[in-house]
Amino acid sequence: MKKVMILMSAYTGHGHKSITDSLVEQFAAYPDVEVEVVEGFALIGRAAINSAKMYGPVTRNAQDLWKFTYLMSQQTSSVIADLLGTMIHDRLMKKLMFFHPDLIVCVHSLFNGSVLNVLEQYHLPIPQVTLQADIVNIHPSWCDERNYMTLCPTDEALEASLKLGMPREKLRRCGFPSRARFCEAARKHERRPYDGNRPLNCLLMSGGEGSGNLRRYAVEMLNHFTCNVTIICGRNERMKAMLEDTMVPKYGGRVRILGFCDNVQDYMLESDLMIARGSPNTLFEAIVCNVPVMITGALPGQEANNPQLMMEHGLGVVCKSPEQVAPMVSSLITHNGARLNQIAEAQRAYRNLDSAKEIVEYLYSVPNPEEYTIPQFKLKFPLRVHAKYALRVARKPFNQLLRPKK
Repeated sequence: MKKVMILMSAYTGHGHKSITDSLVEQFAAYPDVEVEVVEGFALIGRAAINSAKMYGPVTRNAQDLWKFTYLMSQQTSSVIADLLGTMIHDRLMKKLMFFHPDLIVCVHSLFNGSVLNVLEQYHLPIPQVTLQADIVNIHPSWCDERNYMTLCPTDEALEASLKLGMPREKLRRCGFPSRARFCEAARKHERRPYDGNRPLNCLLMSGGEGSGNLRRYAVEMLNHFTCNVTIICGRNERMKAMLEDTMVPKYGGRVRILGFCDNVQDYMLESDLMIARGSPNTLFEAIVCNVPVMITGALPGQEANNPQLMMEHGLGVVCKSPEQVAPMVSSLITHNGARLNQIAEAQRAYRNLDSAKEIVEYLYSVPNPEEYTIPQFKLKFPLRVHAKYALRVARKPFNQLLRPKK
C-alpha cells in the first residue's frame, strides 16, 4: 500500500481544492494507494484558518493591499518558510506519525518549504513533490530544490522557476490538472461553431469567491447584443441578491443568476463566450470545456500575467473595462463568428484532457522511501497544552478555586 499525503488549503480561493480533487479522483483508480488530504492552515490552528478565510474579502475589496503583501512575501519567502515550519511542527509530526506517508504532495506554496524544513530537521526520507497552482507568475516559495520534483503546469511556469534558480532536472512540465467532471463532459461534447444566426450564449463568472464587477459587463452584453447571459456569483451571496434585484426585473428570461455551482462545466459547455477574471483554475477549465474566454482582469501578483499567456496562445482575449465590451465582442462575432471560432480551435489544440491522470501516474511512479520511523520529538508549542488546561480550570467557579482543601 502506497500512502500519499496531499497538503492543500480550501480557504485561499477554490483553486487549490480543485487541483486536489482532480488528483484524488485519479488516485481512486489505484487500489493500492491510500490518500489523506491535509488542510495546511489547520496544522497551525484555528487562528490561521480564520486568517486564511480573509483571502476572499481581501482579494475582492483590497487588491492593492493584496499586491503589497504578495510583493513583500517574495522578498521574505525563506523567512516565512522558517516561521511556518515552526508553527506547523507539532501537528505535522503527529500526522506523519499516525499516517506514515510514502509521498507528500504539496499544492500550496506556503507549505512547500515549511514542510521540507521539518522533514530535514528529523532526516526523514519522505519524498515531497510540489505541484504549482500558478501558471506564469511563480512565487519563490514554490521553488525549493530539496523537493523530489516540482511540477510546472505550463512552459511559462517552468521558465519562471528556472529564473528563480531551480535546477532543470528538478522541474517537470505536467499540464494543469482539471477535475474529472470537466474532462469527461468535454470528451462527450462537440462544440457548435457560432455562425451569428442565433443568440449568443454568454457566461460570466469570477471564480469561487465571486469577485469582479459582473453587473456592468453583463449589462453591456444585454444592451448591445442579442444574447442570453448566465452569471455565476460563486460564494458571494450578497452579489447574487443584488443582481437578482436589479437585473431580473429589467431583462427577464435573458439573464440567469446563480450562486455557487457544482456543475459549472454544463454552463461552460453551453456557452459561446465566457467573461471571467484570469484565475488559473477558471481559465484552464474553460480551455478544457472549449469555451472562448474574454478576461476582465487578474489578481495582482500571482495572476498578473495570466491574460498575457491566454493572448499569446490565442486562447482568449482581454477586455480591460466594461466600455470595451461592445467593440470587443463585435470583433469576435463578425464574419460569422470567425475570430470566436478561431479561439475555440486554438483551445482544442492546446488543451490536455488527461493532465490530472498523467500527473497521478507520475506521482505513483515516485519510489517509496526506505523504511523510516518518526523519532521522539518535543512540541514546539507546549503552551497549547497549558492553555487548554487553563481554560478547563477557568470554567470552575472562582471562589471554588480559592476555597482551601479539606
